[in-house]
Amino acid sequence: MLRMIGLHSILASALALLATPYATLVLAIDPPTTLFVDQSIKDIAAGKSLEARVQSAQAKVRRASVGLEILDTLGPKSGGSGTIISKDGWIMTAGHVCRIPNLDVTIYFMDGTTAKGKTAGLYWDGLKDCGLIRFDPTGHNLFVAELGSMEGLEEGDWIISFGHTYGIEKDPFRPPVLRLGRMLGVNEGVITMDSPLSSGDSGGGVFDLDGRLIGVNSTAGQEPSQNSATTIDFAKSRMTDMQQNAAQGADADLEREGKSDKFGPNQRQVMIQMPSEKALYKGEEKNLQGIAHAVDQAIMMTVGVFVDGKLACYGTVADASGFILAKASEVGMTSDDLSVALPDGLMISGKRVAVDLELDLVLIQTSEVLDAPIFAIDKTPALGSILVTVGRNGSPLAFGVRSLDEYRPGRSEVTGSYLGVRARESSPEERSKNGDVSGVILVQVPSGMPAGRAGLRVGDFVTRIAGISIATQEDLGEAVRKHAAGEVIEVIRAKDGREEVIRVRLAARPMEFGPSPSTPNFPASKRSSGFGPVIQHDTVLRSDQIGGPLVDLDGNIVGVNIARADRTKSYALSSAVVKAAIDRLMTQAKNRTEPLPLEDPLSSGIVVLQEGAVIRLDANAAEIIGATLRFTQVEDTPSALEVWVDSNDYARWLMEFIKPGDYAVTVIQSCEQDCAGQDFEVSLGEIKLKGKTEATADWSDFKSVGIGSIHVESVGRAIIEVKTGGWLKGPLMNLHAIELKRTS
Repeated sequence: MLRMIGLHSILASALALLATPYATLVLAIDPPTTLFVDQSIKDIAAGKSLEARVQSAQAKVRRASVGLEILDTLGPKSGGSGTIISKDGWIMTAGHVCRIPNLDVTIYFMDGTTAKGKTAGLYWDGLKDCGLIRFDPTGHNLFVAELGSMEGLEEGDWIISFGHTYGIEKDPFRPPVLRLGRMLGVNEGVITMDSPLSSGDSGGGVFDLDGRLIGVNSTAGQEPSQNSATTIDFAKSRMTDMQQNAAQGADADLEREGKSDKFGPNQRQVMIQMPSEKALYKGEEKNLQGIAHAVDQAIMMTVGVFVDGKLACYGTVADASGFILAKASEVGMTSDDLSVALPDGLMISGKRVAVDLELDLVLIQTSEVLDAPIFAIDKTPALGSILVTVGRNGSPLAFGVRSLDEYRPGRSEVTGSYLGVRARESSPEERSKNGDVSGVILVQVPSGMPAGRAGLRVGDFVTRIAGISIATQEDLGEAVRKHAAGEVIEVIRAKDGREEVIRVRLAARPMEFGPSPSTPNFPASKRSSGFGPVIQHDTVLRSDQIGGPLVDLDGNIVGVNIARADRTKSYALSSAVVKAAIDRLMTQAKNRTEPLPLEDPLSSGIVVLQEGAVIRLDANAAEIIGATLRFTQVEDTPSALEVWVDSNDYARWLMEFIKPGDYAVTVIQSCEQDCAGQDFEVSLGEIKLKGKTEATADWSDFKSVGIGSIHVESVGRAIIEVKTGGWLKGPLMNLHAIELKRTS
């Protein structure tokens, strides 16, 4: 289990190493002391100059960027990224990617072709983290990155980085992912930077805008702007030793001695001090002011959508007659308190009149006459183009670069919905036994995953998921990705010609390592997958800032943001896709006089019934909201909700009281001593009980913690939630169950 610590401020941020599945030890470095150079974007022309340099640099170096899979005979594969630095077969990467010399490596070039290699030497001591891979270059047309130097570079300089975030995607192959950032500081061989990174980026290259390799991706912090790399100067100082297979540094010693699991299996932690808030981050106000005119046309198309008085998401004007396009899963269908904040600040009521479930879009009707939208359906931003998200205050909210060419998200959808099965196509005989319908046979159903928790088993014949007929594993995945984690869907299981409906609550895809993909300040969207091809860009946005226009530096509205996918990326639908969706939705809404019917959250979930005087809310029955929290069932240990490391994550249950009265509330939890004493909150409607986690012998040793009592006025259904009480210094707790016992 990953144990993040030091989440108190940007000046002392906990960072996790980026390889899969490894992290490193606790330590701190001093913030840089050199002066910052003002390289802010002063106007649109300067923005276009930066864009041109980014595109030129990435064209030089992307072909030298590789993905790495490390095979250890003592354990599973780990992975990372690297950069080819010589024609004779040397690749620069991170020390914690190599781990030890002479491990087998599979190298993935930018075009998806592969080669075999070996780990060579490394230096790994906290944030000083570099290593080499060697391979036979015979028969390969290699592209080699030029080795640069920190000499002449200044804090505030623009940089680009590459990596295979969340691992190598192979079917179809995904090339290395581009990110843009600024060099915030350099001290003792370590670069601090705000180029977004996450697991899998370890060892990838950091380049200046002339295309020279200046650093090696090492660590990712609590928030997207908190990251570090090892300088190329330090790596070059160790080059001879690394080429001779030397493994040096305190962490390398621990790895060699088998002592690298101080904080859990193969997981350690890093503490780094980031520069002060005066550091010249990519999103500083000067940069936003410089590109302000790019959003002039889109300002009047950008609105805020509020549900129950709270901002749910941004919206985009869809039609001058008062229609607004917004993100359906964030707006939801449970409240009629829906309003729209127009660009001039006027707040007006709205009603949902049409929905596109596949694209996660909802059409909202208002009574206002609006400016006609102008979508640039013939404009396709190139890789490296600067893309600007429009704010609700008449100015740019944030910007980033297009990180990939047209992309249909694959295995990197780490915050996407997850059923937790593997399936194969059914045979003619199996279909014949079940009424000659198409379907798949489940071949893997882990007990702790959503499908296993709901009662699906290996060998089951599944014909439909969420109303969609299933014939292949790919069909299954497509059907699941059209829903958000936390939603309840129906899975149809057939046996002997009869059908059975299994209701399954989807979860977020489990993560075994690395920093949380959904961060406290920039949480991921409820639904982040299943949209088809998207524009992936590295703009750092919150989930409630999704839904508005995306423009290029010429002011063309090239898309609409549809999801905050994780700490490194946001997705947008192209304007062509959006315009076609608006046409379909407007047709649906044309003759509608009443809003779409609302859903009752008390009737659509999986209900836990009261038995006698006690309601027991087991971890198995919880709806999990968030990117890292997950249900775990390990043989001979109590089931629990684990990996509670993101303060945005929470759990809730739908339950039914059969008797009113006072109920004592007990939380059955485990928590190691170092993490004990953290705040959490249990709420039932307006009633909120606060508690603190209590220490147990270890994470598998559970104890009951009483946190008070609640009074239930009447029988019926209710929702109870458990949330964190603020910033976390480590995992909140492992939660086995909540008990409500009637006392009067």
